[in-house]
Amino acid sequence: MASFTLSAVPATAKREGYFTSTNMALLSHLGERRVVEAKSVEGLKPHILSFGRDTAALNPGRSFKVMVSVNRGSRKPRGFDAAYDANQLGTSEWLETTIVDPVPCGDAPGVASWGTRFTPFWMHGSEPRHASLTEAERVSDDADLGFMGWHAELAANLELRKAPATALERETRESLQERYRARQHPVLAAAALTA
Repeated sequence: MASFTLSAVPATAKREGYFTSTNMALLSHLGERRVVEAKSVEGLKPHILSFGRDTAALNPGRSFKVMVSVNRGSRKPRGFDAAYDANQLGTSEWLETTIVDPVPCGDAPGVASWGTRFTPFWMHGSEPRHASLTEAERVSDDADLGFMGWHAELAANLELRKAPATALERETRESLQERYRARQHPVLAAAALTA
């Protein structure tokens, strides 16, 4: 079994065109570090998510990246480097990524941040859309703050179009999540749902 140290480093990311740069305060940490043990990459990810949730609860609204280091005397599990490099361990779930030049959609502002499971969605020139989730919803596997914010923005756009309330209800959560993952602007999604 390998031993790892998890730490939360304050960080933000900016997306410009096809490139994303991350600014991290490597010499500071949010809260205490945590030592965990795991036999595999799959066994490590729940520890990272638990650590990230605990850190976020103690530091609400802070953007950070979870850093993972292999402790001396331990061997990395097979596939660790590839999973870490591909961000498959969930280390960036609390990293707020903003778009430098959001592309407007007609008269509507562009998306400033698509959010993640644990960071909010928001439109350029607006405050982040914090979906009102209960604590149980926040820690459930279905919780997705970015998607919930996008969904709220979509609902607001449908209301502006005076669309019937059923326009949103006719869609399944899965089809709406596909639109969100495809980065469909809420104005375009509202137009598609009312067409």
